[in-house]
Amino acid sequence: MKKFFAILMIASLCSLGIYFFATASSKPPVPDISASGQKIPVAQGSYCWKAFITLKCVDWAYAPPAKVGDVHEPVEVAPHSKIAIHFEKEPVSLSVKRRMNEGKEINVKMIGKKITAPSESGMYVYHLMASWKQGDGSYVFRIKVK
Repeated sequence: MKKFFAILMIASLCSLGIYFFATASSKPPVPDISASGQKIPVAQGSYCWKAFITLKCVDWAYAPPAKVGDVHEPVEVAPHSKIAIHFEKEPVSLSVKRRMNEGKEINVKMIGKKITAPSESGMYVYHLMASWKQGDGSYVFRIKVK
């Protein structure tokens, strides 16, 4: 009987370990971003993430945010549209920067997990930097104000 419980205990611990290893994500969460009910695709940039017993870092330092964001077409939004940024797991900190065409980046103020699209027509690249206890990640998305 003791042998049966010992085997059962070992099998349970192995199953639990496999479950945690299989379900632990090796990447930070990717945000859901939308404007006026329209989903805006997001490209993941550099990140470092600790999952269970592993630490994984991916560095996109050689690629500027505008190039990382080129993987998706920009989404058209109206001037002054509210852009919602939602993470399944809320970050400890989040900063947002915006760049128009090849201009310099400027900080964007978030109010209630939303940012406001510019009033001026043009192509804009947004660069998000988020941090959690497990690590950090950067993300890029593009919009076209029309």
